[in-house]
Amino acid sequence: MSPEEKDQLVALLLDAQRWCQGAEARNADGQAVAYSDADATAWDLTGAACHVFGWRRARELFVQIDRHLHGHGAAGADQSHSEITAMVALQTWNDDAQTTHVQLMSRLQSLPVRAGAGSGPGLPAGDKVPQGTER
Repeated sequence: MSPEEKDQLVALLLDAQRWCQGAEARNADGQAVAYSDADATAWDLTGAACHVFGWRRARELFVQIDRHLHGHGAAGADQSHSEITAMVALQTWNDDAQTTHVQLMSRLQSLPVRAGAGSGPGLPAGDKVPQGTER
């Protein structure tokens, strides 16, 4: 995760009203919506990552964030399996009744960052990807 990515994720969830539990995102009426829904006003941790960075980059970040929060995601694991496993672990932690916004922000603000190849912001969820390339 780059410093810029960390700043974007923290900024999105800094206001407790922009964080939710039990759904990847919610609208102003509290109804569950997709993270990419234009009416979304609050996101869970994984929905926020997808909203800001797009699905492909968010999957990579799930592994990094889960590793920091839980010590999971050992090197050498099947990448697609570890991304989904990390996503589920993050959703479970986010949705736990004992998880608070204060805890979420403390964990996000303590995330390690790095610079270099592979740490760029990726494409936001709504950006078009040139044909023949991936996010």
